[in-house]
Amino acid sequence: MKRQIVDLDVREILRAKGEPFQVIMNAVNELGPVDVLQLHTTFDPAPLKRVLEKQGLQHATNQEAEDHFVLQFYRSEDARPFWHLDNRGLEPPQPMVRTLEWLDSDGRLQAGELGLEIWNERVPAFLLPELEERQFNFDIDDVGNDTVIVRITHHAS
Repeated sequence: MKRQIVDLDVREILRAKGEPFQVIMNAVNELGPVDVLQLHTTFDPAPLKRVLEKQGLQHATNQEAEDHFVLQFYRSEDARPFWHLDNRGLEPPQPMVRTLEWLDSDGRLQAGELGLEIWNERVPAFLLPELEERQFNFDIDDVGNDTVIVRITHHAS
């Protein structure tokens, strides 16, 4: 099963004073069981998070600017939220560079409050020693279809 990050930007709807709820729910209903909805909004939509939690979706939020929030909604039993990066299709060393930039730039990852799940085409052999050096834990799962999932966590002391 090919997993994907489905990107949906509703900022223009919100700026025009529109209501994007149905557009968002349509996207949620079309998600496959291993897909991630990546939603761009102008604010952190707490009511939407509650609605989607009741439907069994976890979420992670990243604020990119004062009026640009990116939320990822996905199905998971894990209590810790995970941010997802799809590195498939990138030429080396871009998957490793992109992953390390995320790990080094988001304090929630170092604090153990957030995990990072990367999707690569192969086991990232050169990344693993970098993760160990930074004291990150990782699990590797080759799910087929040219997809290797690496779940990266840090246990803050």
